[in-house]
Amino acid sequence: MNKTLVIIRHAHRDTSKGQELNNGLSDKGRKQVRNIFDFYFERFPEVEKPVLFSSARRRCIETLEPLARKLERRLVVNPLLLEQTEKETSAQFKQRIRRFKKDWEKSSSELTIICSHGDWIPVFFKELLGLETSLKKGGWAEVEWDGKPRLTWLIQSF
Repeated sequence: MNKTLVIIRHAHRDTSKGQELNNGLSDKGRKQVRNIFDFYFERFPEVEKPVLFSSARRRCIETLEPLARKLERRLVVNPLLLEQTEKETSAQFKQRIRRFKKDWEKSSSELTIICSHGDWIPVFFKELLGLETSLKKGGWAEVEWDGKPRLTWLIQSF
């Protein structure tokens, strides 16, 4: 089965009140979201039913929510996409990422879109593709699957 996974790092967050864990997007971040939104419709004009997963953090939800609304799709908060917590060891964090990887590999969805964090994404790339890379805020990566994964797009800024 051929399928695609779009990985988005949350857009730029509002830090005007500090680096609290659950802050939303800045004005710059909202502009990035509009650009991500437009790019989605350029890349996937025919796909009507993607599956959308987000970390529970507000900045991730706000990054994908406009797309979910436009597509009339439910945005599913997935705890496997959270950044590493203070209580979690590196091994536990990596195991959680492996669980998401395994879930996606078994998925039958033609297109899955996820939004996660700057610490999660590089570990996921390493686990899925054996690559050492990351995404800037608002960055976009596409992985195609036809029995094995391969990176097909990597956009660092919108």
